[in-house]
Amino acid sequence: MTKLLEWLLGASLIGMAWGLVTFDLLDLQLPPQYRELAWPMPVYLLVVFGCYSLATVGYRVATFNDCEDAAKELQAQIKEAKEDLKKKGLKMPPSPVNRPLPVCRTRRK
Repeated sequence: MTKLLEWLLGASLIGMAWGLVTFDLLDLQLPPQYRELAWPMPVYLLVVFGCYSLATVGYRVATFNDCEDAAKELQAQIKEAKEDLKKKGLKMPPSPVNRPLPVCRTRRK
């Protein structure tokens, strides 16, 4: 089962339970307090999902690993490509900034 199907199955089960409680489709004779509590539940769940997503993205950004070797390799490839293009007769204007690409510094585990 793919992750999408798992999420869709979970959402449909929660949606069916919410519909049964909110609209009293099974004649369960639930007290009105349950219906009043269940009515705004999708909004609450959406807010919780948003907070979870924001926390996950924040955590992943905070623990993102730097790639110093890859940055150096990319700089060398750019330099090699510029030299190759110059040999083929392409005249390039001078670069406004001749400094290495910035490297993200993060904590190492």
